Amino acid sequence: MGSAEARPNSSTEKIGAGRALGALAVLDALPVAVYATNAEGIIVYCNRAAAELAGRQPQIGQDRWCVSWRLLWPDGSPLPHDECPMARTLKEGRPIRGMEVVAVRPDESTVLLMPHPTPIFDESGALAGGVNVLVDFSGRRSAAPTSDYLAAVAEASDDAIVARHANGIITGWNPGAERLFGYPADEAMGRSITILTPAGYENEEPEIRERSRGGERIERYETKRRRKDGTLIDVALTVCPVRDAEGQVIGASEIIRDITESKRAGETLATRLREQAALHVLTERLQRVTDIVAIYEAALDAIQTALNCSRASILLFDAAAMMRFVAWRGLSERYRQAVDGHSPWTADARDPEPIFVEDIASAEISDALRQAIVAEGIGAVGFIPLVAEGKLIGKFMTYYDAPHGFADTEISVALTIARQLGFSIQRMRTEQAKRQAEEQLRRNEASERARAAELVAIMEAAPALIWIARTPDCRVIGGNRCSYEMLRLPPDSNLSLSAPPGERPGNFRVFVAGRELPPEELPLQRAARGEEVKNFEEEIRFDDGTSRYVFGNATPLRDAAGEVIGAVAASVDITERKQTEEALQNSERRLQIALGAGRMGAWEWNLDSGQVIWSPGLEALHHREPGTFGGTLADFKQDVHPEDLALIERELASAIETRGDYHCIYRITTPDGAIRWMEAFGQFSPRSGSSMGRLTGVCMDITERKEAEAQRNMLVAELSHRVKNTLAIVSSISRQTYSTNPDAHDAHRSFDARIRALAQTHTRLAEASWSGVSLETVLSDELAPYHNNTKNNVALAGPPTKLPPKHALTLGMAAHELATNAAKHGALSVKSGNVEVGWTIAAGDRLQIRWSEAGGPPVLAPTHNGFGRLLLERVVASDLGGEVHLEFAPQGLICTIDVPYPLETPR
Repeated sequence: MGSAEARPNSSTEKIGAGRALGALAVLDALPVAVYATNAEGIIVYCNRAAAELAGRQPQIGQDRWCVSWRLLWPDGSPLPHDECPMARTLKEGRPIRGMEVVAVRPDESTVLLMPHPTPIFDESGALAGGVNVLVDFSGRRSAAPTSDYLAAVAEASDDAIVARHANGIITGWNPGAERLFGYPADEAMGRSITILTPAGYENEEPEIRERSRGGERIERYETKRRRKDGTLIDVALTVCPVRDAEGQVIGASEIIRDITESKRAGETLATRLREQAALHVLTERLQRVTDIVAIYEAALDAIQTALNCSRASILLFDAAAMMRFVAWRGLSERYRQAVDGHSPWTADARDPEPIFVEDIASAEISDALRQAIVAEGIGAVGFIPLVAEGKLIGKFMTYYDAPHGFADTEISVALTIARQLGFSIQRMRTEQAKRQAEEQLRRNEASERARAAELVAIMEAAPALIWIARTPDCRVIGGNRCSYEMLRLPPDSNLSLSAPPGERPGNFRVFVAGRELPPEELPLQRAARGEEVKNFEEEIRFDDGTSRYVFGNATPLRDAAGEVIGAVAASVDITERKQTEEALQNSERRLQIALGAGRMGAWEWNLDSGQVIWSPGLEALHHREPGTFGGTLADFKQDVHPEDLALIERELASAIETRGDYHCIYRITTPDGAIRWMEAFGQFSPRSGSSMGRLTGVCMDITERKEAEAQRNMLVAELSHRVKNTLAIVSSISRQTYSTNPDAHDAHRSFDARIRALAQTHTRLAEASWSGVSLETVLSDELAPYHNNTKNNVALAGPPTKLPPKHALTLGMAAHELATNAAKHGALSVKSGNVEVGWTIAAGDRLQIRWSEAGGPPVLAPTHNGFGRLLLERVVASDLGGEVHLEFAPQGLICTIDVPYPLETPR
């Protein structure tokens, strides 16, 4: 079966479409062993030389990965077929070179091979299979060259590679080990491996040694090791037993990789997550608190959690302008009495800055204050001012038991907490002051302010996908126009997957992390059970195989008694963000491939002569013609961006002074004027005699990574802003509608109409990329449903007027309320009625709109104020800074609106 005569007739098809029979005959006649597989690793071709080398006839279409009967590593340990070089090539999609394996024939004879597997891709770029050329090294390579080869690999490795005897004595020490641990090879060789074991880890080495003696291969064992200078580093160990010719374990080889930076990155990420979680919890709690003590408790929890401090306190100015403790954690009464009244700022301080004392022992403070602080066991302290309405009202304090460096991220988090705490304290004080006046008036004013703030949020919100369930069982779900379009369903159809069979939509399913969600686990259904569902992310997978991704929130709908009567969900389409993230990940992978292939520039700086040597690759990174680099540090600095020159000089000086590693990220200006971001790494060569030595390193272009990071941060910030605003929109409309209308059916219709009106204006703004929309379009959209057959019952007249987004949303809601009222009670409720809307741009850049009705039922002034009249008379006026007048004339309602018209708005 390994020869041309024994090959099945279909083998040419298995090797690949279009392969000619003549080419196969050539491969069969070659004295070089060649075989091929499909993308799954099944052998589809094997020439005569490969079968003879393997000592067997492979089963075409059955054998997988390799033609050999059994495989071993050069040290004699077993090599599973699915880990052989061909298997790795197919799994990783890249050629594998430089590996040696031992093939065992069925007669137990062996042959040393060097495989050359290479992947094959079809025209579309998909993996089609692989081809492997096996080179027989057994006849021309002894154990000594193999050792030389492995030694060369060890010398070139960036990782530390340490060989040791079974008793733990070091017998091999590569340059990577010298760089990582600081011991020269002649100093480490012959000593026990325990020189690298730090205190507290003494039991690890005996256990590793025992496992190695048993022939066990240890993969990525994470621990700590000690450098020559005593510093500890995080490492990952891979330990392979070494056997003699009889197969007995005589020692081990350890590959040691420094993972300190990755561990530090993980800890940094955990810190950021802890800070963000604490801020989120603080925001949630401050929204619900009803007394000042609850505010203090929420703030102290957030301070201790987010800033990771052992103790904390809050102090406020009293009536005598003295700073007094109002809340604290972990502070003794003696300490509070000793420092009570102390403040680095006076009550009239303007724009106070936070103060951080990183080490009390070296701080410039009075002896009495220092003694009180030291007696309390405090090593570091932070003073963060609390400001409300531009005025200093107090401070909060963070205490650390030992000296503590305050990072920029900690300072940013502290200021965020201070802003929320200052605002909440001021809000509570304002509410307490107002409660001393007439309670009913205070509630009415607070309600009006809340509604005004919610309407402002509505007007500023972006278009979103909205789903609404009006019953707790969610058997019927409706939505806005965007939601129907996204789900590819006709308007007013039932969107609920909880509906009975035959009524539910069948063109899509919902997945989270690859798992299909049953209807009861969907966010809207969970919210209808009373749960607040925050920040859900879903994949909506359609029956044609395409998908859309959404991100949003779901909240219960409650009646005036607080009972859940349904739910509403608002989300945004994040498919483009997903695609962008995937593109960013692909870009990162391409960058790693480029670095792995050596696509970076190398440099060397002779500190004695001042000569700087650049590789051709580095000249290419700087967009210089080959050979044009002058060879001095000054020539290099000519390319550096002026703003980053001081940074490079500082980092070089630090590296020279400490003989430490050099690392710097900076910008250069190419000859064509383009700005590129570069990252450079350097290390000192060992010093000899009086020589200052050489600093050598590499440099790479990281411009794409910088741009990708900025784009990703922008996308995350934009997504967070849209989701928060969308939830505020839906919550506001639902509360205003259901809390003020006792008729549930009428409330449902009003709620639908207001959401559709808002979405309609959003759509117009989105179509214009939020640059503005004309007043005539806004009015036409709202009055279109009420035209009679001849369309003569509605008249619009006025000059071309383009409204900015804020004006468009506000006046769109106002027009909706006027049109709805006219259709229910006014001129548009009868065939003979008509509505005229006219507008002008008056002197002083003011927009004047006049809405007049005629021909309808006699008009009577209303006896109470509804949500629509509140929006017209207060929200529109206060939000746009204008005036609104309603005249309930017997012949028909007349409404005049006079608002400022922005000068920059095109007319």
